[in-house]
Amino acid sequence: MDPQFVRLLFRVTLVGGTIAIIGTVVLYFAFRAFAPDAAGGREFRAALLVIVLLAFVLLCCAFLLRLSA
Repeated sequence: MDPQFVRLLFRVTLVGGTIAIIGTVVLYFAFRAFAPDAAGGREFRAALLVIVLLAFVLLCCAFLLRLSA
């Protein structure tokens, strides 16, 4: 295998794993904020966490696209 391909594959796997870990943590807190026993203003925070997570994933995808080009 080409060493440059292996290096690129390692970088993409490292960044993708980081995205997965951060995404899991943010979704955990967002779903906890959607809990039925939560106070009234927490739904906005949960929706905001999901929006921030989606923006983060899109930015990381753009970063990975730039990294692989």
